[in-house]
Amino acid sequence: MKKFVALQICVLLLVSGALGGMFAFTEVYNEVRSGIVLVLCLSCLKLEPKTSTDFTFKTVDNAPHPEFILTNLSEGPVFLHYSGDACAGCDVMYPVIKDLFSIEFGKQDMYHTLINFENSTVAYIYVNIHHTIDELRDAQIIYDKDRIGGIPMFTIITLGYDNGKVKPKYTTVYGTLTTYGALTDEQRLEFLTQLVQESIEMYNQNKEGYPHH
Repeated sequence: MKKFVALQICVLLLVSGALGGMFAFTEVYNEVRSGIVLVLCLSCLKLEPKTSTDFTFKTVDNAPHPEFILTNLSEGPVFLHYSGDACAGCDVMYPVIKDLFSIEFGKQDMYHTLINFENSTVAYIYVNIHHTIDELRDAQIIYDKDRIGGIPMFTIITLGYDNGKVKPKYTTVYGTLTTYGALTDEQRLEFLTQLVQESIEMYNQNKEGYPHH
């Protein structure tokens, strides 16, 4: 009987300790969950989503465009690059983007620059979701048009003509671009180059009607 009571006490202590530890580390758990579970490394899941590359006016849940996007659009198309620390696909795309825009920056930096791309200006914004500010991190949700919820993610915002008004228009592509037919770094570079060129063409056609211009 005494052994049974002692066993019950041990079990109670173990359960109490586990619960106490769970409450103590709730904040840590939430931080890990938000950084790893809610925003997934697409390549780690072996998920390479193929979605439409068509430009659209409709943001997720019709959310307004952030002010930093509207301001940068006065200079040219905006290229948003979402990445992270422990992300194999991000590592694949990191040198491709540097080649695309002939730039150099640290993978854990916050980085923004205006680029002369084929004699046109493109605003490049690099967002490492683990080293950024809320405004930049939250914009990923707005432009995640296919609700993939993962990285790497690339969004190009330009200008389009919609029912008599010039408004921001964007497209988003995901992963290492293999499902878009880009199987090598050279093909990835060519694919993104064509998207940027298309965004510049649209921008130049509509920039005079942009109210922030």
